[in-house]
Amino acid sequence: MADRMTPEQFKSEYRRKGWTGLALAERWSLSPAWISKLGNDPDREAHWDDAVRGLPTVKKLKSSSK
Repeated sequence: MADRMTPEQFKSEYRRKGWTGLALAERWSLSPAWISKLGNDPDREAHWDDAVRGLPTVKKLKSSSK
């Protein structure tokens, strides 16, 4: 069983993978406020930690300047 994430680890993990709170809210069909509550709650249900760990890494598009 994976260790529980602190609020800092939770936010750091989705940011490390290239996600913002707003993008995560859209992905999970939740409000940005709900993502903020989840991120700041050290007692959030463990499946939210699992969900953040399982997020795909967002690939940034390279801008093509010609």
